[in-house]
Amino acid sequence: MGFDGKSISVIYLIASAPGAIEAIAEDIALEQTVEVPKSVLRDPWITRDIVGRVTSIRKTDGQVGDCFVVTIDYPARVSNFEIPQFLNLLYGNISFKPGIKIIDIDFPKEFVIVFKGPKFGIEGIRALLNVYDRPLIATALKPMGMSAEQLGELCYQFALGGIHIIKDDHSLVDFPFCRFEERVTMCLRAIQKAEQKTGKRTLYFPNVTDRFDRIMRNIEFALKGNVGGLLISPFLTGLDCVRHISESEWICKPLMSHPSLSGGFFVNGKSGVSPDIILGKIFRLIGVDCSVYPNFGGRFSFDQNTCLAIANSLRDSFFHLKRSFPTPAGGINLKNVSDVINIYGKDIILLIGGSLYARSDNLQENARYFYEASSKVGHEFE
Repeated sequence: MGFDGKSISVIYLIASAPGAIEAIAEDIALEQTVEVPKSVLRDPWITRDIVGRVTSIRKTDGQVGDCFVVTIDYPARVSNFEIPQFLNLLYGNISFKPGIKIIDIDFPKEFVIVFKGPKFGIEGIRALLNVYDRPLIATALKPMGMSAEQLGELCYQFALGGIHIIKDDHSLVDFPFCRFEERVTMCLRAIQKAEQKTGKRTLYFPNVTDRFDRIMRNIEFALKGNVGGLLISPFLTGLDCVRHISESEWICKPLMSHPSLSGGFFVNGKSGVSPDIILGKIFRLIGVDCSVYPNFGGRFSFDQNTCLAIANSLRDSFFHLKRSFPTPAGGINLKNVSDVINIYGKDIILLIGGSLYARSDNLQENARYFYEASSKVGHEFE
């Protein structure tokens, strides 16, 4: 029985001996809310309207060992309708307990309606670029150690070649050898120079991730230069920091997220949180317009089904929230662009780094090759 239809339903995959699963499920419901044994609860309101309720338990098929899918409903009020407490409710204390994995969440409208979500989304970013009939292509400025002037030259070559979005690598910060303000200035100048030649727009996303007291300073400077968007790593800055940036009316730029530090939630198959929940639903909830994640077939561990689940959670209907761009990276090269697009469809940003640099020393030609390879496939979706 739900809480007047206003419950957050969390679905867990739990490794347990058959005779212990009921007790484990009940323990989770208590641990994530009141954090005391049920026997000490005296107030009927707390028992009725605060403590989570186990609503279903079923054994799974095909899992190694005994695993169960357990649904626990939590009253939405216990989230306090805010990101920090929601995350605490979702996976706070139980993150220390092995064999518990969150595989889905069913949100009530009353919770989601509190959040504004992406400012631009897929449609808004396409409008900024005036590109509607094909996938978007992106690259990252690297490697760390280059000067701001050198990175600006990379921007110029990539923009001439037709790259839609150029972002800082997530490891580019305000280094003494490459200051944030100088880098932003040089990159914007280079892109503007390229745009005068091509007549096509390229969006530059500087990395504003920094110490808390410097993030807003970085954003203010970036906005003065009229950057195309902002790159931020939510698990480095805090997820609610990203939510605050996205919902600030004066920051009217699309946000691209990098998943740095989130991998610990995903690498253990029997613990953690499914990637599509964090990199999809939750990142969309906090206002991410483009969610970068490791693509299948590369140097990271995500498989195709996992990546498609992330993409679907970013693009599927989610109450009033705009759709976000899936931005797979790390497993795409210039040779498999067509395969990746055929799997995902056109509403995607293809982020290629190493393969784009490695093709030849002529980065402009490499970028043009990337543009044409993705353009040919994109026409199949018109």
